[in-house]
Amino acid sequence: MKKIVFILTAIVSIVTLSCENESSKLYNGEPAIYFSNLYGEKDSVTYSFIGKNKELDTVFLNVKLLGYVQDTPKKIKVRLIPEMTTAVAEVHYTSLQQEYEFPSNTYEYQLPVIINKHPDLNDNLLIIALELIENDDFKIAFPNRVRARVMFSNIIMKPAIWDAILAPVFGVYSRTKHEICMDLTGRPFPETTQDFNIERNVWRNFGWLCNSYFADNIVMDNDLVPPVRILPWF
Repeated sequence: MKKIVFILTAIVSIVTLSCENESSKLYNGEPAIYFSNLYGEKDSVTYSFIGKNKELDTVFLNVKLLGYVQDTPKKIKVRLIPEMTTAVAEVHYTSLQQEYEFPSNTYEYQLPVIINKHPDLNDNLLIIALELIENDDFKIAFPNRVRARVMFSNIIMKPAIWDAILAPVFGVYSRTKHEICMDLTGRPFPETTQDFNIERNVWRNFGWLCNSYFADNIVMDNDLVPPVRILPWF
């Protein structure tokens, strides 16, 4: 029995050591960065001032490091993409910096984009488009994950995380459902997965609350032609 235990222990040790060696070889290139939650066609973050008592707010874009953590702070270089941007700097948002500081001893940085609640947002969806640029501190990790769009307004907008995160809790999206749920919960929907996860249980309870409302009341979805009833989803 002792011999079997010894052999199993030896095997586990060898496998563990092998995994550690492989992990150290995962990336040996120069430090590189990318947007960790944006890629390809999913290059946008949506935000609406609806339901928020704010005149300005900050949208954070998650920038991740590929490579070893740095001992000292490094610089991220950012460029505005004019042909994709409809918002006006210093009117709808605070002008982007050319460089932002990526802190030491971390793999992630929240790049801030400060947006303003301007009257133009009452009728329009505005866009700020930007991209990460290679510099002396960081290379670009993945060419298809360096661009990001912040899309913001003061109108009802489907949150970017609805289909992946909110749909299991609130069902199929509808602007009518969106407005009624905000009235029932007294707050806007979370814009990011992180915001949702912070109060995951609270939002699940809100989901049951809203579901019960639509089960007990006949509400027609006027976004559809012809209108149909919004059915409970649980």
